[in-house]
Amino acid sequence: MGSGNLNPILKKIAKAAYNLGDHNDPLNAVLAIAIFKGINRPLFTMMDKESDPQVKKYAAFREGLTEVVAASTYILTNKLLVNPVSKYLQKKSGGSLGKITHGVEFLGVCVSAVFLIPLACNLLLNPIMKGVAKITGKKKQTDNKLDIKENVVPELSKPQVSQQVSNLSSIKGPNSLLQVLQNKYTPYNGGNMKVGV
Repeated sequence: MGSGNLNPILKKIAKAAYNLGDHNDPLNAVLAIAIFKGINRPLFTMMDKESDPQVKKYAAFREGLTEVVAASTYILTNKLLVNPVSKYLQKKSGGSLGKITHGVEFLGVCVSAVFLIPLACNLLLNPIMKGVAKITGKKKQTDNKLDIKENVVPELSKPQVSQQVSNLSSIKGPNSLLQVLQNKYTPYNGGNMKVGV
């Protein structure tokens, strides 16, 4: 790559950086974060090889949907609230409309992140996820179709308490607690440690 090709590329990068610096709205930053999270978090969730595929799909879809709700909330807050509030504050204070607008945009992003996005997610995510589950028709599997052949272990019964345990107050001496516990919790050999067939 020669120096002749490098100058136009550097000029484009400088122009983009200048435009971003000149119009550095808080909305641009949070939208960029929401877009990257909406792409990368589902991808990393799907790359987990140890998780159940259905659980991975559900979690990835929910994470992507959360970021769509977040980005939409940021945009709606900016479009609906920033201009009216900025103009009102400019009339009351007589300050610079540009500085007031930047301040209100920042406050709008903060209010969205702290209050509006969690509220929107609580209201929207569960109904959307239930609707998607109904559309895809994926229901939880029942145990009726399972055909697992294993050794059935009989129900364990409680061990019989010896006669000595009924008269615990009669045991005295330095090892009395040990004797009481040994008599109370007699070993039970009804368990089966067999693995496989």
